[in-house]
Amino acid sequence: MLRNKSGFTLIELLVVFTVIGISITLAVPSWEQVSQKRRLTNATEQVASFLAVAQSTAQKRNQEVSLAFNRSGNQNWCVGAAGGSAGCDCTVTDTTSSQYCAVDGAPFIIESSSFQALNLLEAIDTQPGEGDAHITFDPVRGILQPTGDKLQFTFESSGGYYQLRVVIGPTGLLTICNSGDDTRTVGGYSTCLT
Repeated sequence: MLRNKSGFTLIELLVVFTVIGISITLAVPSWEQVSQKRRLTNATEQVASFLAVAQSTAQKRNQEVSLAFNRSGNQNWCVGAAGGSAGCDCTVTDTTSSQYCAVDGAPFIIESSSFQALNLLEAIDTQPGEGDAHITFDPVRGILQPTGDKLQFTFESSGGYYQLRVVIGPTGLLTICNSGDDTRTVGGYSTCLT
């Protein structure tokens, strides 16, 4: 009398586990790149939002708002804003200092410690003559002062796979774009014009 046995043979189980193992091995590197791209995009959009709020604060308050940035070689960077044209120093932590970055007494600073997966490759102030790591938003139109100034930050994902750039042009137009390196582009953003 023959019995009908159901189940899997050892060979069948080994083949299934091998296929699953190969699939996971192939998926992990691409997952890491997708994750880096998402973290870069999220962080860059947060920095751009911070800059846009500083610009709109100048227009809302009908008062100049100065923006200052600082970047050190070990990926410590900060951007801060303060009311008026005197500016501030985003590295100052003493809230009673006249150089502390605040608007209406509230801190107005964004720092690298908030973005562990984000490297700032370059921070450029192209003020005519020479950049000074300081720009001012005009209170009426939100354009950059002095006339012709431009601010540019280039960010890179922690693994170095992708780059995005935040640019504030002389007219105050804020854009996020790809830096121009075709191998490091992020979908959904055009290539920077300059």
